Formats: sequence, structure tokens, C-alpha cells
Amino acid sequence: MPEKTLIPHLIHQTWKHTDVPHKWREWSESWRRHHPDWEYRLWTDADNRAFLEERYAWFLPVYDGYREPVNRAGAIRYFVLDHFGGLYVDLDFECLRPMTELFAGQELVLGLEPEEHVQLPLSRHGGMRRIVGNAFMASRPGHPFWSHVHRQLVGAHTRPDTLDATGRFFLTRSVDSAPEGDPITFLGADTLYPKLSPAAAELFGQRAGDRDLAHAVHHWSGTWNQEGPGAPGASKGRQVRFWMSQDLQPCVQGVVDLDAQRRRWASGSPAPTVSCLMVTKGRLPLAERAIRCFLAQTYARAELVVVDDGADGALEDHVREYADPRIRVHRLPPEGRTLGALRNIAVDLAAGTYVCQWDDDDLYAPERLEVQLAAVLALDATACFLARERLWWPARRKLAISGVRVWEGSMLCAKDALPRYPEWRRGEDSPVAEAVVRGGRTVSLDAPELYTYVFHGANTFDEPHFTSLFDAATRVWPSGDAYADQVRAMAKRLPLAPVDVLEAPVPEPSR
Repeated sequence: MPEKTLIPHLIHQTWKHTDVPHKWREWSESWRRHHPDWEYRLWTDADNRAFLEERYAWFLPVYDGYREPVNRAGAIRYFVLDHFGGLYVDLDFECLRPMTELFAGQELVLGLEPEEHVQLPLSRHGGMRRIVGNAFMASRPGHPFWSHVHRQLVGAHTRPDTLDATGRFFLTRSVDSAPEGDPITFLGADTLYPKLSPAAAELFGQRAGDRDLAHAVHHWSGTWNQEGPGAPGASKGRQVRFWMSQDLQPCVQGVVDLDAQRRRWASGSPAPTVSCLMVTKGRLPLAERAIRCFLAQTYARAELVVVDDGADGALEDHVREYADPRIRVHRLPPEGRTLGALRNIAVDLAAGTYVCQWDDDDLYAPERLEVQLAAVLALDATACFLARERLWWPARRKLAISGVRVWEGSMLCAKDALPRYPEWRRGEDSPVAEAVVRGGRTVSLDAPELYTYVFHGANTFDEPHFTSLFDAATRVWPSGDAYADQVRAMAKRLPLAPVDVLEAPVPEPSR
């Protein structure tokens, strides 16, 4: 007796209007060719809004409020599948063989993207351990999972990146947080995603997917699939201003070509290991954020040495979930050691030729290690500091670019040139940075976007110290539209909490 068909024979696709771009027409037609007896529906933007107005009017304020049209295209599919059921598939998906047997007896079918996609910097700093694609989804009408997704859409609607607001990162998190008991069938990448995205192919090389085994193939040509391996805003092709000094004496300044060092690495030049050193105690949310910054680094030959003298093992348990051998946690009993003593322990544990300070409460751009190490090697320097940093005070909604100085926390230095830290409770990195600058060839880069110094109220230094840094800043974005735009841009590159991605305050009416 044949199995009961729970997923209706209905194919959904969506585009702005009925004139589908030529590059996608053949792939769109492939679904109708392999399913001649299935109903097909192309939803236009006008159709989508009319459908929501009729069936899900409560969601219209969120839907109309999306800043990016692609978010509306991302959200509508979750409502169409809930109401009608059937198969939703993106226009850049090609059908290779019928889906009828694959869907037989199933209630909800989703696809897992290739493992390589999880290793992309954008995925890693998003904390993704798998990626459930939203370009191919099949469901019976009224599956309880979609009600859960609808609630999650409301909570995520202010996320600045499409991936997190309505896209595949959003769907993955919705799957991971769904109530137990909802039947979901997951199809492997070989079945639906045999082809890597352009970003993954650039990093790992394009693999030859087996079209004889696959039922469909995603060609990754949608306008929302154009992020690069370090995107958004990776440093590829960038030139950065620098200043050099030898034993405190200025010797040269100019522009360093980052791509020149990348080409040397690509041709076989040694890529030394960098040990990122993090000291932490009882600040799991902050430490977890710093770890995600490390995981997103575009320079792969790095390790993170974490020295934790907190009272519990929560951080160690969290790191164990990553199953990443590059992260090593060294727990110490809470015996009141100074920050300087703990930093020395971290240095002693470092296996790299170079060490890099990695404070647990600051934020680091994905290309920080790559850029600073490229400058050290290209200019034959002992150490690299940033000449300016980004300053962020979330509680006051203030953002700034600092004044020019040697920023101790940004140090990347040859391990054998690093002196011991004094056993002080704060300010211990200042004399170390001074000794490095006095005793060697150092480079300062003017790339403030690489490092964000965050004031959260429990810093080693107090509020007056941070106020003085803002007073000396070279540029300030106070609370308002400009600040909100800057924070949304930061959120595309850094693991910010949703509460920090604030909408600009509504100005008071003039009197």
C-alpha cells in the first residue's frame, strides 16, 4: 500500500514581479519539468503582501518595517509553507530528479548545507555548528514548527544582517530552539547542496559534487549569497598606513600592501603560529564573545590560550562544545593572582612564535591577526600595535575613533622579544608595551576598525578613564542616526548582542 502523501504537490517560488531574470529561468523550469503534475505558484512582492494582509495581518508591522527587501523575501516563505504546505525553493536552485519519493510519508523536510560552510568566518563568529538552508524547504500545511518560526521572526527582526534576521542562520537557530517532538527530516548536503558557495569554494576549493546522487543543486547566485570569505568588509586588497620606529626613533612611514604578504604566503612562505592570550574570570558572556571573534579570524594558523581563575568551570564546558583543538583552557584556583601574573602564565603556555593580547571584554575584526602579522612580516618588525582603536560605550550609545598613541591591548609581538609583565592588578601591559617599543623595531598601523575597546561598567579602568579617551577622540558618533548606522555596520562583522543593535532614537519635535 503506497505511503500517504503529507506534503502537497505544490511548488512555491518568489520574485519581485512575474518577469524572472533570464539567468534563473532554466533552473526554475527544471522544477516544473520534473514535476509535471504538481501545481506551481510564482509569488510576486504584491502577492506576498496581499497574502499576509489576508492571513497573517498581525505580522505586517514587522514585514513592512524590514529595511532590506530581501528580508521580506526571506520571511514570506515561512508563512506560505505554514498555510499551503508544499515545496518552497529559491530561483537559483536546479532540480535534477523528482522529489515525490523523497517526500513520501514526511511532514517537514529541510536540508543541511556543506560542512565547509560552517567553517566560514561569518558562520564561525555567528556561533554556527551546522547550517540549515532556507533555500529548499518542504512541509505539510500547519506544521507546528512554523508557529515557532513566526515567533522567532518577531524577536529577530532588528538584527542588521539578513542571515540573522530571516535567512539561513535565523532558520538554523529556530530549528535548534524548537520544542521537542516536532517531526523534522534533514537531508544531507550530498542530496541538496553538492556545490559549495563561492565564499567556501574560494577558501577550500570547489569540490566535485556527485549529480548522480543529488536530487537538486543550489547554484548560489542569489543577490543575498555574495558575501566573501571574510565578508562583510574583509581587508582583501587593502593598503594600510603605518609608522615604523627603531629603538624609539622614527625611521619610516608609508603604506603597507597587505596583498603582497598574502601572495608570499600563497607561494609557500612560512605562516607562523600566533598565540592569542586571554585572561578571564567569571565573565562567561564576554569571554564567549571574544572566543567567537577568534573563531572568525581569517588567519588560520592561530591558537587561543585561555587562563581562567574563576570559581566554576562554565567557560571550560562552553569551550569543550566547540571541539576546536586550537582553543586551550588552563584553569587555576581562584587565589587572587594579579592580572600581570596571569598574563605571564598565558605567555608561558603559548606555543606560537608570536603572541597577541586578546582581552576577554573587547571585540576584534575577523582580519585582525592577518593584517597585523602581515605588517610585521612585510616590514621585518618585532611587534605591531594599532595607532588608533574604535571606542564603544553601549550604555551611553557613544562610538568614537580614538586619538593616536601606542595602544597596549592591540599588541602582536614576537614571543622571544616579550618581557615579563609586572605583577600589577591593572596597567600591567603599559610598561611591557613601552619596553617592546624601546628595544626593537615596531610598526603602528592606522586601522582602528580592527579593535573595538568596549566600556561595559566592569572594566579594569573606571568611567573617568574612558571619558578621557572620548575627550581625546579624533571622531565621535554620539547617540542618534549616525551612531545607529555605525552599530548596525559593526554587527555585520562582530558578534554583538541583539540588545546592542539599537534603532536610532526618534528625535523630539521642534517647539
